[in-house]
Amino acid sequence: MVETDACPYAGLNILDLSQGIAGPYCAALLGQQGAKVIKVEPPAGDWIRLMGGGKEGMSALAVVNNLGKRSICIDATQTEGRALILAMAQRADVLVENFRPGVMTKLGLDYAKLAASNPRIIYLSISGFGESGPYAHKPATDSVLQAMAGMALANRDAAGQPRRFSIMVPDTATALYAAQCVGAALYARDAQPNRSGRGRHVQVSLAECCAAFQAGPILDDFLFAGEFKPPITVPAGVFATRDGHVVLATLRETMWQGLCRALEREEWLAEPRFATAALRARVGEEINRQVAAVIAGRDTSVWAALFDQHDVLFAPVQGYAALREDPQMRHMGYFGETDQTPYGKLPLPRTPGSVRSGTLPSAPRAGEHTREILREFGYSAEDIDAMTRSGVVSHVEPAAI
Repeated sequence: MVETDACPYAGLNILDLSQGIAGPYCAALLGQQGAKVIKVEPPAGDWIRLMGGGKEGMSALAVVNNLGKRSICIDATQTEGRALILAMAQRADVLVENFRPGVMTKLGLDYAKLAASNPRIIYLSISGFGESGPYAHKPATDSVLQAMAGMALANRDAAGQPRRFSIMVPDTATALYAAQCVGAALYARDAQPNRSGRGRHVQVSLAECCAAFQAGPILDDFLFAGEFKPPITVPAGVFATRDGHVVLATLRETMWQGLCRALEREEWLAEPRFATAALRARVGEEINRQVAAVIAGRDTSVWAALFDQHDVLFAPVQGYAALREDPQMRHMGYFGETDQTPYGKLPLPRTPGSVRSGTLPSAPRAGEHTREILREFGYSAEDIDAMTRSGVVSHVEPAAI
């Protein structure tokens, strides 16, 4: 029962033709919940393998976005390569692709072609801006979407300079929305009382996912255009301590009262201008300045003890190394390990909601499972050798750590 509950997608076959982050991470999430994922890469491998450094094509992003998959390298520019992908798609429950609109049609691998012989297939297309329109064929990257979708401006510094988030927000958010859409499509196919048993073409774009992800700020921008926009809470923000930084927020009156006591500024409780959250919002900059001046005088550990004592909403600002060793993260088992070629053991966060025990699956090298997968599809050793010689497929030998 535990194994079934932990692997709701057990028995599903995913064919992942996507590259980069959004599509591969979506497929990896489905795989972490039990699906079998075959990653189809071009002969040179997924381009993400070259981004950000790393060894043997195993960059950090290549690892985390392909955990648990098997990889086959196929040259889709060759007729035989396209025929091979088409044959593999006949057994797939879900196909994931993120080429620019029209590319899959040119390859003869579009939804209409595949659904004609495999009507149950869920065909997920991830694009930058959508399947049509003036931006449909515009190249889209995480940085481009952060700029276009308002994220860089929302993350502007105190001087008003737009800044890109250093983490891949558009790609990651799109992967999460896409995985949810695939789950809904699978439910409609298999679990609804009036299920048809047919698949569907699911289309999502980075642009629409970025908009949906920012729905609250976008509505705020509309409602308060040209007017004073009160902050959500005062005080709030990042404050420097004597030896680090803390984040503070006060969501309720009791939190404000607790903060005043922790800061030893109980006179603020009697200040008429600070009497309500609405009034504090009007003088938010002044309050934040006064809070900052007080917090700067003590170490983070001292404030942590005081804030805990007075039930203040806070957290010390820490890096990833501290996060991995954080006592709460360790207690909950949020991190696991994977035995990853060519590095050995690597610490990685577990997929939320998954079983918090055991070793995490590793990510494949490009073409690591080419021969194994072809044998499963009925190709003989002679067939595989011939395809290898002609460049239709390529492979690397499995490597032990």
